[in-house]
Amino acid sequence: MSTALAAISQEPEPQLPLVGDVVELHPRTDVQREVQANLQNAIDQVLGDIENPELRNITQTILGEMVRFFDWLDRIENNLHKLDTLLESLSLLEVLEFEARSLLVYIERRAIKAATGNDRLHEVLDGITYGISHDLRRIFERELVRGVTEHSIPIVYGKILHAHGLLTNCFQQSTITLLQVFSPKLDATSLFNDIEARLKQSLVLCKDLSSLMRFVRLSQANSDSDVLRTVVDRILEFRDGSMHYLMYKDWRGYESLALEVITAIENNLDPKPLLHRFLCFLELLYGHVKMRAVLAENFPFSGGESEE
Repeated sequence: MSTALAAISQEPEPQLPLVGDVVELHPRTDVQREVQANLQNAIDQVLGDIENPELRNITQTILGEMVRFFDWLDRIENNLHKLDTLLESLSLLEVLEFEARSLLVYIERRAIKAATGNDRLHEVLDGITYGISHDLRRIFERELVRGVTEHSIPIVYGKILHAHGLLTNCFQQSTITLLQVFSPKLDATSLFNDIEARLKQSLVLCKDLSSLMRFVRLSQANSDSDVLRTVVDRILEFRDGSMHYLMYKDWRGYESLALEVITAIENNLDPKPLLHRFLCFLELLYGHVKMRAVLAENFPFSGGESEE
């Protein structure tokens, strides 16, 4: 636990701003203003429909933080066009990490307790904390570690760009799933004006899932040690790559089954039953991904309705 987070955890109640308290941190582009307006309208509509005052308050607080996070991310995105602002972008990411961890403390201490009795909301809040924690660890404990500025400019730029993409996807998923708890028919594709990016991510996800399934099937038919080692490598590659294009509710299931398969292989145990379970899980994920609305034209017989 970082010093900053340790200090936060000792406070009786994290005091976070409400949606109306958000102050624009920097001039946005026209596209960013449009996205903010669409998001704010969706938030206002959802909050207006929540009758329980306590649930409305915690939802408003969490969504208010998400709006602020997107503002920080917009600023980082604008800075990416100027190489002389790399240090500023790293500083902004550090601020964003601190604020995201503060939000996690708020959700764990207050929001999840307030959601007792509302199973759907409780599940979503648990997923949000898992997803955000997962990406914060990956970014700030594995990639943006101390000494990152000693690397060349292209490497630092690439790490900032990657961190920005991961956090954007994570916070978007968190926002969408929380809004859909209270408005299940909410059109998620209209909120962030990123249909092209979602289409590209979904196509990559389909390709990588299909490839991983082929290797798992191969390992079921051929348990040669080299084949099994390749499967382990592919499982880890997917975990560190395309898994982040899945809804984060599926991350835990993937990591749990993947760990069982890898443990069995590395300990020279019979992995076939676990490989079968893992393959069934992958096939289920693949089916859900093909049903995403952005893939309706690519898989016209899949339904094109699910946001997976």
